[in-house]
Amino acid sequence: MSIFGKAKGGGRRKALRETAPVLATLSTVGNDFRVGIINLSNTGALVTAPDLPSEGEHVIFRADKVQSFGTVAWTNRGQCGVAFEGSLADSEVERLRQDGSMWGAAMSPEQRAAAAEWELGCGR
Repeated sequence: MSIFGKAKGGGRRKALRETAPVLATLSTVGNDFRVGIINLSNTGALVTAPDLPSEGEHVIFRADKVQSFGTVAWTNRGQCGVAFEGSLADSEVERLRQDGSMWGAAMSPEQRAAAAEWELGCGR
């Protein structure tokens, strides 16, 4: 799955998603998971990594200076969706999107995910 939710046509998402392929950490009570962000909104994130927390686990999402509590909404094939407990500020989403611009705006979400996986070490 390369897209988190539906952008149009009856999807449940209420907040616009911005592509933000940067690295983040999901922390649970017992583990820290280094993840690549595939996309991000004020209310959640789609992340990828070879090892992820389980569905339903409470996490702390950290990327750059942005931090939010959340819950893993689903997990499938090296990706998971995180629903934030509170909304991120528009400025925080924009800052992470800008940080991700070094990956190249011309890259597709699949290419960005592959680049994140390569950087995380599972593309070897």
